[in-house]
Amino acid sequence: MKLLFRILIYLSLAFLVYYLYKFDYLTVSNLDLNLVYLIPATLLLWAGFVMSTVSWWKALDIHGIHVSKRLSLVSHGLSIFAKYIPGKVWVILGRASFVSMDRYSVRDASYISLKEQLIYVWLGLVIGIGPMLYFYTFNSFVILVLLLSVFFTFFLYSKSFHRFVIQMLSKVIRKKLDVPLVTIREVIPLVMYVLSYWVLWMIAFYFFVLSFDLDFSIIVVFCWPLSISLGVLALITPGGIGVREGIMTGFMVMTGMPLETATTIAVLSRLWFITGEIFIFLLSLVLNKFSLRH
Repeated sequence: MKLLFRILIYLSLAFLVYYLYKFDYLTVSNLDLNLVYLIPATLLLWAGFVMSTVSWWKALDIHGIHVSKRLSLVSHGLSIFAKYIPGKVWVILGRASFVSMDRYSVRDASYISLKEQLIYVWLGLVIGIGPMLYFYTFNSFVILVLLLSVFFTFFLYSKSFHRFVIQMLSKVIRKKLDVPLVTIREVIPLVMYVLSYWVLWMIAFYFFVLSFDLDFSIIVVFCWPLSISLGVLALITPGGIGVREGIMTGFMVMTGMPLETATTIAVLSRLWFITGEIFIFLLSLVLNKFSLRH
């Protein structure tokens, strides 16, 4: 299991570099960003990543898997780049497989990991959908996102609808699907943890946009959770690369921001976000190397 997890780390890093190169994210023009805003933006971003590991710890704890916050951070951090591996399955299994190295079932830990991710995506949609409906003209894209949000809500929390969708999909792909139902009892104690890092990231993004020294509507912060959530749901794009930036750009343009500026911010926000992923990855490496698993 340790060897497989190590291979996962190497693969995820390789795919990250590949996609950054493929989409030309490694070529950045000289920019004069205001460090007074960029520094707190980055610190808040990193704090959000730390809080996301606490959310993972809480999700495990709710389901009876009692591990230390340190172990939850290490398991989450070491697999943080797994989202860039095509298929996105390892973003769920990565941290679950690390936790299961102790004495827990990989299947149980994977279920919990998926549930926490589903709540994370759902909450991001809920946060971002209101401002999107206000600023976007009522077109096919808005209708699609609205229907997706409603569908996702019923799929997560309605037992009968959840069962119906699973049965239909299983017939279509001719393979039994096993997607967990999220109960209100599980959501209530966890939602504040997930919300906390969404809020930290939204504030961080606000400061990030401020670092460009331009006038903008504070509403642009809501494009952050919406674009990330839709990027996660776009299974064909590793890490949501391209999807997130496109949605973010469109949202900011609708608030009155020039297209060129919005595009620049969207692209650079990806690189900025990766600094947070690198931070939590390196922190987990250090904690894993110099501490006992307990």
